[in-house]
Amino acid sequence: MEERLIDRFLNKEFSVHNITFKVVDIAFILCLFILAFLVRLKLMPIESADYFGFLKEWMQTIRENGGYRSLSMEISNYTSPYMYIMTILSYFDVNDLYALKMVSVFFDYVAALAVFLILYHMTKNVRKSILGMGILLLSPTVVIDGAYWCQCDIIYTSFLLYSFYFFLKDNSKKSAVFFGLSFMFKLQSLFLLPFFIIMWLKRRTIKLRHYLVVPVIYLVSIIPAWMIGRDFKELIMVYFNQSGYYPWGTLNYPNVYALLGEAMPDMRHAAEVSGAGMFMTIIMLGCIAYYFYTKEIRLTDEMLVTLAMFTVAIIVYSLPHMHDRYGFLIDLFAVIYGVYNVRKLPVTCGFMLISVLTFMPYLIAVDIMPLQYMAMGLLGLIVYVGYDLYNQVQKNLVLPCEQDSTVNSGD
Repeated sequence: MEERLIDRFLNKEFSVHNITFKVVDIAFILCLFILAFLVRLKLMPIESADYFGFLKEWMQTIRENGGYRSLSMEISNYTSPYMYIMTILSYFDVNDLYALKMVSVFFDYVAALAVFLILYHMTKNVRKSILGMGILLLSPTVVIDGAYWCQCDIIYTSFLLYSFYFFLKDNSKKSAVFFGLSFMFKLQSLFLLPFFIIMWLKRRTIKLRHYLVVPVIYLVSIIPAWMIGRDFKELIMVYFNQSGYYPWGTLNYPNVYALLGEAMPDMRHAAEVSGAGMFMTIIMLGCIAYYFYTKEIRLTDEMLVTLAMFTVAIIVYSLPHMHDRYGFLIDLFAVIYGVYNVRKLPVTCGFMLISVLTFMPYLIAVDIMPLQYMAMGLLGLIVYVGYDLYNQVQKNLVLPCEQDSTVNSGD
């Protein structure tokens, strides 16, 4: 059969940074990007309680106090970099709601590109990588958080995805820089730190001297606000002060504290239970680190994604004071986890379903499912991922005879 002109055009190949695409791939990506934006555009007019109660007022305060000069004031509990973004937006005659949401939407695409790069590194399969990018852009967690809720969790998680990507590329310096960029926006970037510590113990990529750049990046990020007049101690103590905002075991996140009745406003022994929970979290992460350190394992890319997602999930499930959006990073890793092995896509959907159900009480004032039931469902997903991780480890154990041959060969 004679090939049509349009088929020849759509199947024409070209390379971008050593990645070979066909015209049909680029056409699909463009359609995906446009339609994903149209989805978000429809949600732009929605004013969430966070925007109406906080962000809108902050933007007004910034304008009333002279734009950049307002940086000398403690207007919000956010770190300086996001306040710089808000300050820049205050100089434009635009709708504040749309402007703030557009920042998050921009980083939706930044994160989608990171997912593409990670999956392409793992699979060398352009189509599968595009699939991952598409799932992230259309995932309810990502769409709701930015375009609906006017939250900015996608910013710090985008930088974490790039940090993880450069970790996979064995580039410790760039991984550390992107981790630092994430840390200067949100304290929750530390959710990925235990994974990097385990990798350092395994002598995989991570070098501690490179991670000295993390506090340096944070210090550099606060210099503009300090020079304008903000108290240096206030800027340094932002994360310490944030830790006292939520005394409850859980702020509507379906973790173990929901099962213990420590959710807002039903907390009974918040200080005691929270203190015990912090030590329990450290113990569990320590057990994971001990297990991996004492095993000779071929660290496959799939195992690394699974371990990263598992450690983040353990932290969010067992650490006290978790907000309803703190599982956001789990969902992003779940996209990579599910797309790499499509048989595990139901797990990806499960994590996203938990997130959406968790968001609803705050967004629409409706408890679709009791928090305790969601906590049990989330525990089931975490147990499955942990069992899957265990199986991957067992399949990739280095046998004693292989260790001996490696030593004898001089490698």
